[in-house]
Amino acid sequence: MKKPRIGLICFVFQSISVRNYMIQKGYVKGIIDAGGIPVLIPVTEDPSRCAEYMDMIDGLLVPGGEDIAPEYYGEDPVPQVNYINRDKDRYDFELIRLAREQKKPIFGICRGFQVLNVAFGGSLYQDIPSQVPGSICHSQSQDLRNVPTHKVTMDENSVLGKILGKEIYTNSFHHQGIKKVGEGLRIVGSTNDGIPEALESEDGLVYAVQWHPEDLYADYPVFKGLFTRLIELASKE
Repeated sequence: MKKPRIGLICFVFQSISVRNYMIQKGYVKGIIDAGGIPVLIPVTEDPSRCAEYMDMIDGLLVPGGEDIAPEYYGEDPVPQVNYINRDKDRYDFELIRLAREQKKPIFGICRGFQVLNVAFGGSLYQDIPSQVPGSICHSQSQDLRNVPTHKVTMDENSVLGKILGKEIYTNSFHHQGIKKVGEGLRIVGSTNDGIPEALESEDGLVYAVQWHPEDLYADYPVFKGLFTRLIELASKE
């Protein structure tokens, strides 16, 4: 059987190198280990090229990264929002739009979780520590990528709940989070402080998590199911 091709963007990370396109290898490896073929989509200033890439892929993985420009959900940035990439925002939104139009599956991770919510008309807390009283720590040390630090309680009747179980411990590397849920999406997992951590669409073709399963599944195999689901959905195209 032909392996499904999964698109994911790579981009120039200005603070590291202006000469190289970048993507964390965990995303690429996650697709390969689940049985798919990763197709890297380089971000440029011309999002109209997204249509050309969409013709090449069977599914889309929206990875982590910088904050989303708050203008996309009608707000001015708070002081804690200090690094954005509008070219990347535009590519993400256009790829999501095209994938939905063509009924191709989408899996979002961390920033991808937030981008999907905004793409569906939702909004974000721009900075959880300053905007959500009583919130727990959602930004652990970058040195501990493969270490779970907080609990997420899942809806057992959801698609993701059936993959992950009722309660699961995850890693966490974000300071933003969902405030208003996008149309056609539902929250199916949250932390004890009420911050959403998992969502899925009503038709099941879109799902996303706030944590980083690509850094966990080698030690905690249950997280591989998130990548496997994308490959299974993409194989039906």
